[in-house]
Amino acid sequence: MPIDAYKSIPSLAPALSLAGLEPFAKGGHRHCYVHPENPGLCVKVPARADDGRCRALQRRELEDYATLRDRRPAVLLERIPVIEGVVDTDLGVGIVSELCRDADGRISRNLAALISEQGLSPSLAAAIDGLKRWLKTQRLVTRDTGPHNAVAMRLGEDEWKLVIVEGWVHRRYQWLARCHRVLAERMIDRQLAKFDRRVSKLVGVRPGGS
Repeated sequence: MPIDAYKSIPSLAPALSLAGLEPFAKGGHRHCYVHPENPGLCVKVPARADDGRCRALQRRELEDYATLRDRRPAVLLERIPVIEGVVDTDLGVGIVSELCRDADGRISRNLAALISEQGLSPSLAAAIDGLKRWLKTQRLVTRDTGPHNAVAMRLGEDEWKLVIVEGWVHRRYQWLARCHRVLAERMIDRQLAKFDRRVSKLVGVRPGGS
């Protein structure tokens, strides 16, 4: 699939070599690398370059981002990493985006993994509440706002900011969120209740948990 297929996101050149690098995150369909020329950027590539579903997820993410960017860019992108463009790599077409890092420069942790390992501290719980308020204010009906789709940026000793890295748009209901406020709020409440159940499960199964 050529880079030119992505009309709404600019392509970057030249091609990047990633094959000899270790991804900092691996999913079932995509892997994430630190950009070899810019430590402030992430390159997300298909887990299997010849897998149609992996490539389709790349395309969907770009389309969803373009939708949000065109809707209310200054506000919506407060908790969504900025996509800089796409680039050809030796592992397939890569999405180049802002890399979330903690105040000390470390790559921010996945929220689900962080809760599983460390539990839910009061400051992290406050950050989750902040994310919920933001989703409601923006009337953003996501595809799957679970702890696994967010990263926790550590801004200080006891301060966190949560950023959604995947699953930004629920395509079936995005029009409803714009046109019917009450129904949109109900759908968001249902999503957030599911989010809470997942957090509770992670706390319950963490080492030492009951």
